Amino acid sequence: SLLEQLNSNEANLINRRLVENAMTLLKNDSNIVPIKGLAKLNLASVSIGSSKETVFQKTLSNYAEITHYQIPKNPSQDQITTLIDSLSNHNLVIIGIHGTNRSPRKKFGITSETMELVKNLNSAHSCVVSLFANPYSLGLYREFENVNGLVMSYENTPLAQEYSAQLIFGGISAKGKLPVSGSAKFPSGSGLSTFKTRFKYSIPVDEGFNMNKLNYVDSIVLNGIEEKAYPGCQVLIARRGNIIYNKSFGHHTYEKKRVVKSTDLYDLASITKVTASVPNLMNMCQKGGLNLDYNLCDYLDYVDSTEYLNMNIRRMLAHNAGLVSWIPFYNKTMSRGQLKYDVYSTAYSTTYPIKVSDGLYIKKEYSDSIRHWITNHGIHKIKDYRYSDLGYYFYKDIIEKYAKTSLDVISDSLFYKPLGASRLTYNPLEKFSKDVIVPTENDMNFRKNLVHGTVHDPGAAMLGGVAGHAGLFSNANDLAKLFQMYLNNGKYGGERYIDSSIVADVTRTQFSDEDNRRGAGFDKPSTSDYGPTCSCVSYSSFGHSGFTGTLVWADPEKEIVYVFLSNRVYPDAENKKLIRMNIRTDIMQVIYDALENELQ
Repeated sequence: SLLEQLNSNEANLINRRLVENAMTLLKNDSNIVPIKGLAKLNLASVSIGSSKETVFQKTLSNYAEITHYQIPKNPSQDQITTLIDSLSNHNLVIIGIHGTNRSPRKKFGITSETMELVKNLNSAHSCVVSLFANPYSLGLYREFENVNGLVMSYENTPLAQEYSAQLIFGGISAKGKLPVSGSAKFPSGSGLSTFKTRFKYSIPVDEGFNMNKLNYVDSIVLNGIEEKAYPGCQVLIARRGNIIYNKSFGHHTYEKKRVVKSTDLYDLASITKVTASVPNLMNMCQKGGLNLDYNLCDYLDYVDSTEYLNMNIRRMLAHNAGLVSWIPFYNKTMSRGQLKYDVYSTAYSTTYPIKVSDGLYIKKEYSDSIRHWITNHGIHKIKDYRYSDLGYYFYKDIIEKYAKTSLDVISDSLFYKPLGASRLTYNPLEKFSKDVIVPTENDMNFRKNLVHGTVHDPGAAMLGGVAGHAGLFSNANDLAKLFQMYLNNGKYGGERYIDSSIVADVTRTQFSDEDNRRGAGFDKPSTSDYGPTCSCVSYSSFGHSGFTGTLVWADPEKEIVYVFLSNRVYPDAENKKLIRMNIRTDIMQVIYDALENELQ
């Protein structure tokens, strides 16, 4: 009767808090629950008693790359054998026991075949079990006492499944205690406490948002689609480490053949600067391999006889070192509008090993040609603010020289995989189907086809899709993880990635006395009307936008992460409606306006 007196948002909030607080962690291997060390894990989940992917499994996928399996609670021997064989390469298996009931006489719907399967899986793997059943079921089977992690989830509702998955990864903390004695091993009052370390997937009212005001985000986005500013997009909003809005709109293209899903990947364009180059540079600073106040010549020998000799790293990051905005390198490989036959090939070979786009490969030595074209190009007056991609060609070389491996490999190893951001990646076609990658421009000037699954930026394409300034693809969810790590001063998931003092240094304005708003790589709010944000954000906030129609922004004061991903360049990069309509910043304004009547 109390819930009936409340509006639906408040009722939903109370229901969620009841379920969240009930979750009970009964056993714990500290390396597994909440799960740490994602980089070392090959994860699988098994839903017993379900024929299709469960809410539990879908929620698990928000946190890491997980292979999902389903099996009946009375499986045949062939089904068991097939499952065990499929799990052979996995070192941690998360098991959900579904298909339960309330009848003690029927053992709450848990079969002996189910428990025999749990026993077999636990003998071969580290296992975490989430038991969606009555707590008295704990006394029926000894197998529950032997698993590495056990979550008492009580009931097989979607909300219980959702929160159980979040507890396992540290999205919520374990607070609940057993209200009854399930067995001698699990007496009343049992339950371990854990801390929240990763994103919680919550609702707006839980984080102080006025839902009626926040609904205007949908209106702005849908109007942009109606006006053909972009065919579709993803929008994510997180506050205090909790994702309260993660929606997908529209289609991959205006032909409306494929609806945008939250798992789809967008070309991040220049957001790559602060999601690949900058975190790696911060890592180098942390380990003593880089000083931002040193010059290019301190790290790269090939600049020694050029004008770039004493170009300062920090000034380059703040776009304040005199570099030109960009150089159309591809023009140097064309003649009369056509690609030179001795530079490109339509087939891969040892002579043409670098993939530019589908059916187009370039000679390896053209990466050296790009360096030559940059270092032989003039520079502008030092301290003359001019946004430029060129510095990031140098950063790629600096990072790869230090790491002794390629930028994509080191980024994945140090950041993306440990964060559980498997969809934050270079060259997505090497890992994902083209169906989940959103196309960009129908490029009739350079590649002469639709750019789909390979990087939109021509310079990055000539480097095989891996560059310091462009090349990364992501969905909103995984991009937000990296920015939440920044917002947490270098920590996420119980692990420290970057020292907090280094995060503070690069996210501050570098040369404010020279009328330059930029951080070291990061963009910052502008005092004029032409910046990337609304006037509502704090001056401590930081982020970056991308040419393809993307934006990510973090505000430490309000603890907000905001992500907007679109392909506004489809099918033509001359479409500037997203910018003219001010869509990304209008959404940002709504986010802050919706905090006006904040819950205490």
